Amino acid sequence: MASLMFAAPIFDLREALQRGSFGNLNPVPWAAMTGNCLGWVAYSYYTKDPFVLASNVPGLILSFWLNSGASKLQYYELATSIKASGESTVGNEEVVTMPQESLLLRILVAWGVILVWVGWIQQSYSPALIVGICVNVNLVFFYGAPLEAMWRVIRSQSSDAIHVPTMIMNWINTTFWMAYGFARQDPIIYLPNGIGLVMGILQGILVCLFPRRRRGEDDEDDESNVGLVDEDTRQEQGLVV
Repeated sequence: MASLMFAAPIFDLREALQRGSFGNLNPVPWAAMTGNCLGWVAYSYYTKDPFVLASNVPGLILSFWLNSGASKLQYYELATSIKASGESTVGNEEVVTMPQESLLLRILVAWGVILVWVGWIQQSYSPALIVGICVNVNLVFFYGAPLEAMWRVIRSQSSDAIHVPTMIMNWINTTFWMAYGFARQDPIIYLPNGIGLVMGILQGILVCLFPRRRRGEDDEDDESNVGLVDEDTRQEQGLVV
């Protein structure tokens, strides 16, 4: 279930890369996904839990591809915008590091510091407890990342900003992990997944209250935000995967 939840955005990202625009995709949860999966892999090591390990290794690998695709798309949109303004991307500091790359690097550095401190420096507390608390904080960010999207839904009166496949898999995944956490009597597992389930249900309520717009309206928005780009330029940027 966890792997299916992590894989939910794959086809939408592929379409976004071919289209040259994010559209309504929100890439922020993908950076949080990397930290989330990395933290759970570390937690599984300290608790000797093969189920937690097996469910998060695929997500960790997939998250790097999602973040890489998001960074490519951010660069493409920025380069297109700069080119449309008549400027050159050469020597432009804005194109050096994309927002998705910066967020991902900060998360990886934070987890690197935590794991080094837990494994080699501190001796007072259980490593599993510290890693578990830290991964719970990260998990709240992962499940809470759509909060901004939920606010956009309320303002726009349209649920386009909510990725429905991810939302549905979130319901299923968190429900199973809550049951597993209760079976193990491990609050490190069932508490954050309970929060994630509540967040998913709130998104579902918004989807019911505010229907999605038609595809044609989305396409018009993409054109107004990104502009018309010829196919040769798109191939030069290497966006098709």
